[in-house]
Amino acid sequence: MPSRRSGPWLAVATLAVALAATGCSRDAAPEQAPLRLTPGAPDTAPAPSAPTAPARPAKHAAPAVAAVAKTDVTAWSSPARQRMVGLFPARQSSRERTTFLVAQPPGAAGATAKAAGWLRVMLPRRPNGSTGWIRRDQVDLVSLRNRVEVDLSSRQLTLFELDRVVRRWPVTVGRRATPTPTGRFYITVKLKPPAISPVYGAFALGLSGYSNVLDQFGTGDGQIALHGTPNPASVGRAVSHGCVRLDNQAIIKLAAELPLGTPVTIKG
Repeated sequence: MPSRRSGPWLAVATLAVALAATGCSRDAAPEQAPLRLTPGAPDTAPAPSAPTAPARPAKHAAPAVAAVAKTDVTAWSSPARQRMVGLFPARQSSRERTTFLVAQPPGAAGATAKAAGWLRVMLPRRPNGSTGWIRRDQVDLVSLRNRVEVDLSSRQLTLFELDRVVRRWPVTVGRRATPTPTGRFYITVKLKPPAISPVYGAFALGLSGYSNVLDQFGTGDGQIALHGTPNPASVGRAVSHGCVRLDNQAIIKLAAELPLGTPVTIKG
């Protein structure tokens, strides 16, 4: 199985295979009180106090956006097409459509007329956090209300619907020598036995991130995942090669509810 040094087309085209081989409303302002003259005071009214400004509504998390390939996708270093940074097939070897997480939606701060018709997206490749520019007409855009956060210090995964906590589960994380990488990633592929080894439990949700210390897990290329386990007693410990393990019921729920492109933030 190719290592990180393989070309971008091959790395994405074999994503599923590599993972399978891996060992891892605003409030109204208050009314002003009526003016009163104090007995014996000069026949003048005190200046009214400044009106209280309306409270600003709290900011809420906006839905993320996934870009789902309709055709083969070419990623460039800029909308000016200065340099090609990746070539991705419309479908992965798992037959799922190749999906990207939009890093800079149309109309977002920083977008310019120069970028009209283009999208800046996160790429499922090394180094972690890689981005590129793709043509808008090569993808369908899908709004995503759910997101996932993994806290390595508490060994806990939280599923959100926008800002609302849906549920939390304990997780297994990487051991000290093979730590789980931190950063913002997204779900790239879903696999379950027999397409993937039973050692990954009921499901494996491959992420766009890779181990920072291992080029390979077994014959895989170091891609990390959220996955189940046949050994529930290991959940809550730091014993993995960098993947995040959950019990099988938890990973089944996540696989059913989270589409490809769902953001996954891992923090220390």
